[in-house]
Amino acid sequence: MAIYHLSAKVISRAGGRSSVAAAAYRSAEQLRDARQGLEHDYSRKGGVVHSEIMAPENAPDWMRDRDQLWNAVEAVEKRRDAQLAREIEVALPRELDRGERLELLRGFVQREFVDRGMIADVAVHEGKARDGHGQPHAHVMLTMRELASEGFGKKDRSWNAPDLLLGWREAWARDANAALERAGRSERIDHRSLEVQREEAERHAGRAREERQDDLALAYDKKVVELSREPEPKIGPSANAQEKRGIQTERGDVFRAAIARNAERQELGWRQLELRLELMERGRAFIETARERLEQLWKRAEGAMERIKERVTGGAEQAQGREGREDLSDLEQQRRAAILGRGVDRPQVDPPDIGRERPSPDSPDRDQDQDRRDAILGRESATGQEDRATAGRDDEGRAQEQRDAILGRGHDSVPEIEQGRDRDSGRER
Repeated sequence: MAIYHLSAKVISRAGGRSSVAAAAYRSAEQLRDARQGLEHDYSRKGGVVHSEIMAPENAPDWMRDRDQLWNAVEAVEKRRDAQLAREIEVALPRELDRGERLELLRGFVQREFVDRGMIADVAVHEGKARDGHGQPHAHVMLTMRELASEGFGKKDRSWNAPDLLLGWREAWARDANAALERAGRSERIDHRSLEVQREEAERHAGRAREERQDDLALAYDKKVVELSREPEPKIGPSANAQEKRGIQTERGDVFRAAIARNAERQELGWRQLELRLELMERGRAFIETARERLEQLWKRAEGAMERIKERVTGGAEQAQGREGREDLSDLEQQRRAAILGRGVDRPQVDPPDIGRERPSPDSPDRDQDQDRRDAILGRESATGQEDRATAGRDDEGRAQEQRDAILGRGHDSVPEIEQGRDRDSGRER
């Protein structure tokens, strides 16, 4: 996995160090310190695969010679506690090949250091990490003074600003990630502290779980476990050399204790993650079983509803058939009634005039009503009777006249006879 490492430190004379000796060690060369009169030969040192000096365009040519450059630095610094050089150490991504790593390093050094006016002595080392894989890294020694016409001028204090170091850390992560992306690699590095990265991973994991993205949440959970460690202390070149010779040092003990704590913390983190995954799997199995059971119950309910629907539909069809038959019988009955003259519309008969005042016997309305009733009941009205009596008398008179004519009787006697009959009839009444 690609790791991030960028550290900066100052090589100072106060610690008894020499910039010439440091340059000889990092470049695996033999250099002579003219101020001390010492020869530093590291030409047999292994693991150095590349070294070069990168300088601004206005730098004189002699500054591109390693021996002359650092002896000039030692000569210009007069103080016993003088700061001789700044060293930047970066871890190169092992996922890149040697050419890609060198291209990445050169671009970073040129933009962040050389373009600011510094001279950079670059050395690339390839060692072995504790996991047995390669551990490529680079040492960059930087001058701390401005360039004058043919030498060094004053020290530039702005190069010591903490914000500038933070900018270098962020720039290295950005450049390295861009190089990894160009190479088609998915690994990325982060310049932020472990604590900040872990908190961010926890937030992403929680958000992924809320959105039901289990795979993404698991990936962030693994990252949280990997980031749950404390920074490993640096042993230093002297203690590291003694450790390699089998001599146990105090710095080595501190380093090994930190490694043990990190291993224990990571083991606990993996166990917790496995337990969480097991609980999640059990939860999924329970939910799946419950879902299957609910589906079965739902199918049963649907079947029951279908059966009820069929029964209701069948009953409705039967009722509709009966209604059809009843309609046919009604039509048949109507036809029979029409043939027999039944069901003919009759005039509406007014209900009897109960409680209504009847007309007096002498009123014309009464005679009219009586005549209507007599006509309806087939009885003869009083008027009819009188008409019939008058008609009878007329007929009787005519018959008498005929008889008188036949017998030769005169007409003068008729009134007397009629008067006598009237008198007799009056007596009869």
